[in-house]
Amino acid sequence: MKKEAFCEILGDIDERYVREARAGHRITKPAWRKWGAVAACLAAVAVLGTVLLQSGIFSQNTDVAALDNGDKIVFAKSDTVGGSLSLDADVTITPLTEEEAAVLFPALPVTADAIFQNGDGDAGASRELLGFEGQIGNVKLTISTSDVQLLDTELVGAEETSEINGTAITAGYSVTDKNSKGEQNAIYYASFALGACRVYVENAGAKENSEATKEELAEVIQKLIENGEPDLPAFLEGGN
Repeated sequence: MKKEAFCEILGDIDERYVREARAGHRITKPAWRKWGAVAACLAAVAVLGTVLLQSGIFSQNTDVAALDNGDKIVFAKSDTVGGSLSLDADVTITPLTEEEAAVLFPALPVTADAIFQNGDGDAGASRELLGFEGQIGNVKLTISTSDVQLLDTELVGAEETSEINGTAITAGYSVTDKNSKGEQNAIYYASFALGACRVYVENAGAKENSEATKEELAEVIQKLIENGEPDLPAFLEGGN
């Protein structure tokens, strides 16, 4: 059949038959398009999850130490820890004797220095006790006994407040950046008042040993609070 004749015959087909033929032929999308859309959706969820994790929404921002008396200390993740302050003052630093440490900190292995601000000798003014700095085992200890603070950082903001035997504790922790060997340290710290004294304690260790670091600090905090305010009158009457 010639091409012209075929076209004439095709042109004579009733339009109704053409519509019925079209109605019976359902156009379907290829399966790969459907699964491609599902894969794209899953990829979007994965990206969103990564962003949320990196933003800290799903990350752990607190760490808890449970004490044997049933109390808990909540450490909040923070980027700030306290540091020793270089005092611009005329001071005398005197190591505590074992007897003095036992009076101030019963049943604790404390090695520390007492820090005094020297008075005006010409005016007959006596020196003033500013506080103590030292160690309780591996735990750093700083105690301010006057309006002069021995820390250069005030702990506010990201820290959590807990309570042990009625004493409010502000506590936090931080993790250092990796060093050249890929190692990181975890630093736990807390600040609280014992009478007129302001106490700051800090313990640091390898990140993989963070649980032991935290527990050691919590035990020291509990013992300090159980001891109560350091007996400063007895210490000063001893000749200091």
